[in-house]
Order: sequence, then C-alpha cells, then structure tokens
Amino acid sequence: MSYFHYIDNGEGPTKLFIGGVHGDEGKDVLPLIKRLSNEDFSSGQIYIYNFDKTPYVSTIHREFYESEQGKKILDLIDYYKPDFYTELHSYNIKHFEKLTSLDRLDKDGIPPLIDCGQYVLCSSVSPLIRRNHFTKENICQTLEFPSFRGEDLKLSDDELFEKYDYDYDASVHEYMSFLRLITLSKNRDDFEKRVLKDYKKQADLALKYVKIIYGLDFPRY
Repeated sequence: MSYFHYIDNGEGPTKLFIGGVHGDEGKDVLPLIKRLSNEDFSSGQIYIYNFDKTPYVSTIHREFYESEQGKKILDLIDYYKPDFYTELHSYNIKHFEKLTSLDRLDKDGIPPLIDCGQYVLCSSVSPLIRRNHFTKENICQTLEFPSFRGEDLKLSDDELFEKYDYDYDASVHEYMSFLRLITLSKNRDDFEKRVLKDYKKQADLALKYVKIIYGLDFPRY
C-alpha cells in the first residue's frame, strides 16, 4: 500500500476512498488525492487508501474479487461499512469512446461510464459488489481520470491537445469538482442535491442505467 490517510472529523458518515484499485492506476490518482485537504471533507470518519501496482483484472469480472487485491478491498468495505464508498480510477484516454458506449450493455451487461466533461468519467461501482456489500442508502461512486499509454506518452501538451482536445489542468479541475461533491456531502440527500445542481445530465443518465441493471426501486448512486 503506497498511501493511507485517516481523518477524524467527529460524528458523521463513514467515507472510504480507494485508489490504485488495479494495475498501476495508483500513480495517476495519488497526486489528485493529495490535493484534498481536511477542509474538503464533511464531518465523519474518513479513510483514504491508494495501492501500489497490482495485476490488472477488471472489476466487472468476478475474478477480480477472487484475487488477493480484490479480497483486500472487500475486507476494507466489510470492515468499515462505509456510508460513502468511492473508487478512484484512471483509464487510457484512447478507450474513451469504448467506455462511454452503450455497446457495454450488450457486450458486458453493464452500463457505460458517464462523461462528466474534460474526459473525466463517473459511474456506480461494479454490480458484483453494489448489491451484496452495500445498502440502498449507501453512496457508491467510481471516478475515472484520463491517462496516457504507449506512443501518447511521447507527445507534448500541445500535441495532446491537438490530438484529443485534452487539457490536463481542465481535467484535474473537473475530477476534483466531482470528488469534492462526495467529500463534502453529509448524507445521501445532500449528495443528491449537489449532483443535481452541478451534474443534472449525468444524474439523469445514471438513473436510466440503474433502472436497466437493478430495476425501478434502486437508487441511482
């Protein structure tokens, strides 16, 4: 484990944040995690983990939760029983279209990730754990930050902008804006009000996808 941070903000919700869920994503999200200060969090008990590199297995596959890393994450969830659970991921920007495509429903049986702007993506967590390890009242979110692989690593900032219309600072701002909706929210009602104010389009899409996967009586987050 490359990073752990605990914040005791008194009585309030328990919040668990996990970066470096799989692969080498931890190196991309740790600088973002470190942008958070104690003032960015509501009252409550805050636990933040960011893991070192592990073998990459997708969280939409049962094999992940049978792996050492997957079991470790499930143990943390079951131990803390968080009211807010957030996975902090990164993804290859080349896969943006694939990850946001409705084809994921047909191919993998899961909804696409939702575009929050500036290549930042959001969704709930894997359906494999949403029902079995959380209640309907819990807030479960996945946040994805764009990263680069292969030949893209050789490109300058100007070349990346020309190729993808990508701006690192703008993506960081978007990612942190959504993340702070989670960190600052006091409960589900508070979170929903914040999301509907700043991300109504994304919230409506989340509700649509939840109905497809879980039915009419399940919350969108």
